[in-house]
Amino acid sequence: MDSISLASRDLASRLLAREAARDKQSRTGPDTASSTPAARVCDKLRTVLVTFAGVAGFRSLLTRALTIAARRVPQLASVTVNLDGSLSGLDSIEGGKNEAAAREWEEVLVAQLLDLLVTFVGEGLMHQLVRQAWPDLPAGLVRSRTEET
Repeated sequence: MDSISLASRDLASRLLAREAARDKQSRTGPDTASSTPAARVCDKLRTVLVTFAGVAGFRSLLTRALTIAARRVPQLASVTVNLDGSLSGLDSIEGGKNEAAAREWEEVLVAQLLDLLVTFVGEGLMHQLVRQAWPDLPAGLVRSRTEET
């Protein structure tokens, strides 16, 4: 479980890019400046998954994803999952100011969460849950693991 699928990595990258673009378009409130794209992606998934698995189920899934991702990106070890399933400590990760370094740890965390979803609920249901969280996501942006070669 240490390897992240290319499909999950690609989808994570696209979701993070969408959230980063939305952030640039709407820099109006104080929350948008401090919230990372990874936090927003996880929050959108949390909204959908809490309905499906409950807060405790989502919190367990995100905690596991964070633990596995921290093996690849040690800076993630300082991040915690709150009781409501939100993340704390993302803003303080070194590399947050360095866009390339931030993209790397954010992508690893989100891709790991997506891979765990595939493991526990299957790829089809994971795609449905992602589409619920991002209803405006073009269908072509979500590709299956079988398309990897």
